[in-house]
Amino acid sequence: MSELKKMVESAGRAVAGAVGAAAGVAAGAAAALTGQQGPHKVEAANEELYWREHFANEPYYDTAFDFEEYLPAWRTGWEGRAKYAGRSFEDAERELQADYHWNRGQSRLLWDQARPAVRAAWDHA
Repeated sequence: MSELKKMVESAGRAVAGAVGAAAGVAAGAAAALTGQQGPHKVEAANEELYWREHFANEPYYDTAFDFEEYLPAWRTGWEGRAKYAGRSFEDAERELQADYHWNRGQSRLLWDQARPAVRAAWDHA
């Protein structure tokens, strides 16, 4: 690739980035002025840390399963809260169940066992 072409592409990316940043700032300012909030943002690292510290105190927790077995259920809940923003848990439950089966990995928890953990993470997020 010629040096000139590289310089033109680099300049184009810089302009696009600046325009995108300005648009983001403008949208954020408009939302702040109108009282609107953007999509619900959930910090996965914070959620996982919370569940690592509190999982054993949950009423549904079964000592036959360890933290790693419950993690896909909690992840489904906190991700679902953002993914299905504006919907109730009950309205999104069918999609959450499908998401859990996709996220489940090696967990031995079936949906009926995982559902309370999904709900708890949904509520916490």
